[in-house]
Amino acid sequence: MRIFKTFNPKSTLLQQYISYYYLDVATDNEYLNEYICYPHYNYTISLYKAHISCLAKQHSVITYKEGAGVLQIFTPIREEILKVTQQGPVHKIAIVFNPLGLQQFFKQDSIFHKIQIENFFSEEELKPLFDLTDEEAIIDLLDSYLISRYQKIENPYLEKAISFFHTNYDDLSIEELAENKLGISRKQLNRHFQKHIGTSAQKYRSIVRFRQLMDFKLNYKNEDNYTSLSHQAHYTDQSHFIKSCKQLTGLTPKQFFNNGQLIGSKDIFWNFTAK
Repeated sequence: MRIFKTFNPKSTLLQQYISYYYLDVATDNEYLNEYICYPHYNYTISLYKAHISCLAKQHSVITYKEGAGVLQIFTPIREEILKVTQQGPVHKIAIVFNPLGLQQFFKQDSIFHKIQIENFFSEEELKPLFDLTDEEAIIDLLDSYLISRYQKIENPYLEKAISFFHTNYDDLSIEELAENKLGISRKQLNRHFQKHIGTSAQKYRSIVRFRQLMDFKLNYKNEDNYTSLSHQAHYTDQSHFIKSCKQLTGLTPKQFFNNGQLIGSKDIFWNFTAK
């Protein structure tokens, strides 16, 4: 049996902070799945029912181990590609957070100084979660767990800057954005990004722009005219987009779109490499 589904929280409160949940199940004992996921501005908490993991040089190996406890993995904003290998049966539930979303449920000033979210859920919470097979029941339980953790965190500088990057296409420099729109220095803005997002403001904008172009190509424009696509995503020109694509994925745009595959109904775009 093989299942891969993406679904939304039911709670309107959670929909502000969570992009989607997804369920990944494979029951074959000889199952081997290997894929590359590309830079993204979201954060993910992945829960594996009975697995162990090893992470080295942007390669995460997840191996089934009978009797192992639930494995909780936190993936912060991805600036580089991440290769994932799944070995043996898989039962995975993932929560994909919007920018500044996870911070609303994790009671710590900064989650990026020492990234360790190995016990976000308790054992008592995880056992019934993995006993469920009905999608609606999984959503209800995840919603209830997260609502119980909700504690609104505000950061007006970051909220305004992130909103600007996602909705406004003025080609302002980071310094102009900080000083003219936010009333702070570039250095101060970058301190906020590094502390609470885990990357610089410029890098964050680069990833947002890249993902917006990818979304536009995959969901709205099935064409290979990268000049037009570059314009839609507000790159300076096609060469700017090609350079950015190579920096973020190691591939040309043609290679990137030809090799990758859109999974589920959301923005999951993976390059499957296992034979």
